[in-house]
Amino acid sequence: MGDLEPTDPSPETPAELPEGITLEDAERITQLAEEDRRPSTRRVYRSKWSLFASWCEKRGADPLPASEELLSAYLAERAEEVSLSTIRQDVAAVKWMHERHGLESPTEGSGIGRVLDGIAQTSDPTGGRGKKQAALTEHIRKMVEALPLEAPAPDEGVAAEARHLRALRDRAILLVGYAGAFRRSELAAIRSEDVSRGAKGMEIHVPETKTDPRTVGITYAEDASLCPVRALGEWTGAAGIEEGPIFRAVPRSAKIATGEEAEPITGKTVRNVIGDAAEDAGLDPERMAGHSLRRGHITQGALQGAGLDRLMKQAGHADPRTTAEYVEDARRMETTTAQDLGL
Repeated sequence: MGDLEPTDPSPETPAELPEGITLEDAERITQLAEEDRRPSTRRVYRSKWSLFASWCEKRGADPLPASEELLSAYLAERAEEVSLSTIRQDVAAVKWMHERHGLESPTEGSGIGRVLDGIAQTSDPTGGRGKKQAALTEHIRKMVEALPLEAPAPDEGVAAEARHLRALRDRAILLVGYAGAFRRSELAAIRSEDVSRGAKGMEIHVPETKTDPRTVGITYAEDASLCPVRALGEWTGAAGIEEGPIFRAVPRSAKIATGEEAEPITGKTVRNVIGDAAEDAGLDPERMAGHSLRRGHITQGALQGAGLDRLMKQAGHADPRTTAEYVEDARRMETTTAQDLGL
């Protein structure tokens, strides 16, 4: 399972050597086989393999040998966090470990190739990490300001009421998702019982996560118009939500489902909310999606000087290098040595 040690298994010297092969030949072959990759490459592969094995363990699946479907699911999740080049390293590591154990690799099937092609097609064409652009605070402000938040007059009818409720919900989605650095699936799944409020803000428990369950703290914002705590309270108050899913569909009738009929929105709805708000704000909706809030939090936090350990904890990243890549992206123009060339 996931605790499998990512060692370098070596081909064993056969009990009976093939005709014409001496024991010295076999030992030399074995030694060369052990050096099939540079030490630095083997370290990277072991690290990538360890992440995959841990993910499989949480799924109750055996990583060695892994099925093509299992690896495809892993890569699809990883594509929400890391670049295409990192995904390709993941694939290479899985292939290497299977080959070292003399097992058929799941990477040989055509399915993995199609998954990689799909990730390439949906990746950021500018070459940035992940799929979409980071939504920074300046973008969030524009998106919130573009929402029709003004309360309708009593004589404007049900359609206006539904539009207003939807705007309250969407503002809460944007601000809570951004402040909490949530994955879109985590954001969509938040329930009333997961939220606890206090003097400094609120804590949201995240039971469904790709790593371990975590609790995220969100403080009150100085700017009331951009405060995630107040925004969530206004939405749940207007919608009459006291238990069950926090974020629900807003039908044209403006009658939001309650009780056992209440269903949470999906990650697709989160994506659509962000894309629509970006378009209304004059931003490129093709580059803003569900991951933009999460990536934006880490990027903006890094720009503001938040430490790697705090950002990693907020995002719930299992590997600090994933968080470090975001930070590196955010500070690239500060750390580039092009400024030291005297040009």
